[in-house]
Amino acid sequence: SSGINAEWPLRPGTEVILNEYKEKKITKSSFLDDSFKKNLESALRFGNPILVQDCENYDAILNPVLNRELRRTGGRVLITIGDQDIDFSPSFTIFLSTRDPSVEFPPDLCSRVTFVNFTVTRSSLQSQCANCVLKSERPDVDKKRSDLLKLQGEFAVRLRHLEKALLTALNEAKGSILEDEKVIGTLETLKKEAADVQKKVEETDVVMAEVESVTNIYRPLSVQCSGIFFAMETLNQVHYLYQYSLQFFLDMFETVVKTNPNLNGVTGTTERLKIITNDLFRKTYTCIARGMFQEDRLILANVLSQIYLKTSGQLSLDGEFNYMLRSASGLQKNLPAIKGFSEKQVQAIHTLANTVEAFKDLANYVSGNAGAVLQNLNTVPLEPLLCWEGAEEQDPITQAMYKMLYVHTLRPDKVFGACSRFINSVFGEDFLHAADTPLDLYKITKEEVKPNMPVLLCCVTGYDASGRVEDMATNYKQSLSNIAIGSAEGFNLAEKAINSASKNGKWVMLKNVHLAPAWLVQLEKKLHTLKAHPNFRLFLTLEITPKIPVNLLRAGRIITFEPPDGIKANLLRTFNSIPSNRVNKAPNERARMYFLLAWFHAIVQERLRYTPLGWSKKYEFNESDLKCACDTIDRWIDDTAKGRENLPPNKIPWDALCTLMSQSIYGGRIDNNFDQLLMNDFVKNIFQPSTFESDFLLVEKVDDQGNKLTIPDGLRREDFLRWMEKLPDDQSPSWLGLPNNAETVILQTKAKTFIQKLLKMQAVTEDEDLAYQDVDFSEETSRRRSVIGGDARPQWMKSLSQSVAKWLEIVPKKPLEQLKRTVENIKDPLYRFFERECTIGRKLLKTVLTDLNDVALVCDLKKKKVPTATLR
Repeated sequence: SSGINAEWPLRPGTEVILNEYKEKKITKSSFLDDSFKKNLESALRFGNPILVQDCENYDAILNPVLNRELRRTGGRVLITIGDQDIDFSPSFTIFLSTRDPSVEFPPDLCSRVTFVNFTVTRSSLQSQCANCVLKSERPDVDKKRSDLLKLQGEFAVRLRHLEKALLTALNEAKGSILEDEKVIGTLETLKKEAADVQKKVEETDVVMAEVESVTNIYRPLSVQCSGIFFAMETLNQVHYLYQYSLQFFLDMFETVVKTNPNLNGVTGTTERLKIITNDLFRKTYTCIARGMFQEDRLILANVLSQIYLKTSGQLSLDGEFNYMLRSASGLQKNLPAIKGFSEKQVQAIHTLANTVEAFKDLANYVSGNAGAVLQNLNTVPLEPLLCWEGAEEQDPITQAMYKMLYVHTLRPDKVFGACSRFINSVFGEDFLHAADTPLDLYKITKEEVKPNMPVLLCCVTGYDASGRVEDMATNYKQSLSNIAIGSAEGFNLAEKAINSASKNGKWVMLKNVHLAPAWLVQLEKKLHTLKAHPNFRLFLTLEITPKIPVNLLRAGRIITFEPPDGIKANLLRTFNSIPSNRVNKAPNERARMYFLLAWFHAIVQERLRYTPLGWSKKYEFNESDLKCACDTIDRWIDDTAKGRENLPPNKIPWDALCTLMSQSIYGGRIDNNFDQLLMNDFVKNIFQPSTFESDFLLVEKVDDQGNKLTIPDGLRREDFLRWMEKLPDDQSPSWLGLPNNAETVILQTKAKTFIQKLLKMQAVTEDEDLAYQDVDFSEETSRRRSVIGGDARPQWMKSLSQSVAKWLEIVPKKPLEQLKRTVENIKDPLYRFFERECTIGRKLLKTVLTDLNDVALVCDLKKKKVPTATLR
């Protein structure tokens, strides 16, 4: 027999199997073990069970076993493994196990094994979390509950023994049962004992009901735990980097429940439960957010707020959330224009008015107060007008939700601020700021990370976080081994360093591990079985890439590092990456040339944020371009200066530098003519002799007051750094040669992406929720539920039904008229062209109408047949 199990650490499937087959001397092996073939042959010959781990690395040597390719020779049953014939024992059993829940097995393997899924479910996680909090908060109730469960199990066993004794007595009876005194005596004894056991069972049931009443107090918390973990599981829909294990969540939960300083001195059950709930959400956001990009943190906070409101029983804002994610304006025709508002805004206003009951008079309100609404929309910060029904009587959370809908409809570029205010109304003003505090890497390393748990320092291209670990090791006098990965020699050094440090309790840092994704698979498996010194820590620095193994991301603690946006941050990052002795090297003009290059590099990179306004597409301008440009400047400056301390600006080979910058170093990545013209213009304006004049303008309009920015007057690296430090932290798009409304355009694009990511997560969550519900979608059940006002359909089906209905209103029902051929017009090539296009259009319209009607029937649960692949 054979089987595959996929597992999470609730109770690993391998542990269950090892305990079950312990007496049969089960063998544990792996496809990656050198002795795998030997272990397999031994198990086949002697009939011992064998557990093969890491079966995602399936080896074809197992095919004869799974295919049961047996043959009989001279009374022996043989099977061929490799080039050897092995005696096959009929008691042989094999189990295949994987810890990677994302692995996909080929169909030929699936057909030959039995799958057993050990991954965690919502109900099992709720039970475990309820047990954990009960054990911590009410140990007396937990002990009573455990004892009762044990007693109930013993009673059940006793009843089975009594039933067995009764059957045995009846089986051994001779002659008439009624005349057999032994049988009658046995029956009376069994009846009495059964009555006693049943009475005790009823007594335990009463006590168990009392225990359950206490347990139910913590039930909402366990439901919240389940919702949080499965929301964490769907974060990989936002970015492949966001992978989290169940153990990661359980560690956070146990920290909040068992070692929470906020619980000190609090005795009331309700107060303690409230603190645990609030701290669980805060802890979850803080721990996960430090491993996320800045732009994605609001997504996490938004999802957590939905879970909190849905499970706490306070409010139900599902309809409003779904509108924000799935509202589709632009499907209505002939809407009256509103002065000062674009057609898109008018469409959005009417869509909101027709969907959300409280906003039913929004269109009339905006039409009658257009000036006041426009003035309100341009205020900073935007505080929405309370223009919906019942706004004054709403609680703060509901009011914040409706304000977010107002902003989402009329100023989608400002939805981030409205979303932040909504989250603050749910969790408190300081909730979002908890993840913005300075990163305490040492505290994380000592308190949250275990010895066999790597710390993954994930950086964007061109950013290096290894300096933080080196500084931390120096400050706390901790021995640290640095090893660069990328060669066979590096792999050997890394394995030796890990083996040594895991015994001595030292630290190891492996740099650039993204260069060896295949080796990382081996490293993760090594760490999984490693028994290390309590002080041992492993740090991995890597660039963010989808090639990093999922199991490694799940096993480690992820911390992301991304450089801040803006000209100032870019300039400082560039100058800090170039050694001071290189910048200050003779001639003196070299430092200013480096500053010009840093300014040019900042503009080129920062304009990427405004794609497609800054550039027509995302070009990969990175640190390698900067390095090449530095080398080019050095070479031309050195060849021209020939060792002199000064070089006149007009002697610098500007034409050569401009050509190389615009056509090769940076321009070599450009494949658009307009972008190339932009690049040529930037290079020409920045690299010219007049930049050595003190009044050379870098930015003509810095702010609304009309201030200008001139080039710094200095010839040393320190002079330029002091000037950079004094620059404002926020820069307008005009610094990059863009109109000031470019920021609005980029915010609208980000808001659209924000909604799309939230929608992805919600779609996966709804599918999972549906999988755990016992829902009857039959036509009779649907009709009955519609009568009482319920709707069993999932949200995506209801939204799709509404969208299809709108499209059916717009698409013409009458088919296109067929053009009539005549002897004359058939000779006209233009007529033949139009006739062919009309025929194609008529067929396409028929197909569209058929598909829309079929989808509508499926969504309304009126199509009884199973949908075809095309309909799916």
